[in-house]
Amino acid sequence: MTMRICPECTTAFTPSSTRQLFCRPACAHRQRQRNYRHTTPAGLPEAKTRNDQSIADNREAMAALTALYEATIRNLRSTHQRKLARITRSFERQLAAAHGQLNERAQAASREQLKADDLQRSMRHLQHENKLRELSERQSIRDMQHLAAMVLTLHSNANMRLDPSTAAIFARRGWNTELGTS
Repeated sequence: MTMRICPECTTAFTPSSTRQLFCRPACAHRQRQRNYRHTTPAGLPEAKTRNDQSIADNREAMAALTALYEATIRNLRSTHQRKLARITRSFERQLAAAHGQLNERAQAASREQLKADDLQRSMRHLQHENKLRELSERQSIRDMQHLAAMVLTLHSNANMRLDPSTAAIFARRGWNTELGTS
């Protein structure tokens, strides 16, 4: 004989007769119990009718669930798209504001840098002018010393004394009015 598969437990077995459907008596008993539960009170089998109705009900329930699922998915997608659009707009506004602040700060920094450069140029110019003034003052002092020595020499050659205001200037400067000791 050929191998068969038990419809109850789906195991392969070799039947001992051509009429044997189940692999063992326990599987046959379970099947009988299932058939007994699906019979009408009059003893007529309604299993096929109930199965057909159950399948139809299951299909309707499945169709309803599928429709509900698809509607929920569409609703979630549209909700998420709205949320995403709202968040995107918010971030774009924040980004634009931050970009504007950054530009303002960059322009302010540029203006401050220009002021700092101008101040540095002014400071270098003033330092240069100060050096020139110091050199000019030194030259003026040398020239005054030379003129003072010439005045002293002229007065000495003319056998004249210095007037009191000139002598006071010489004394303030620490210059000696005596010729030969300056």
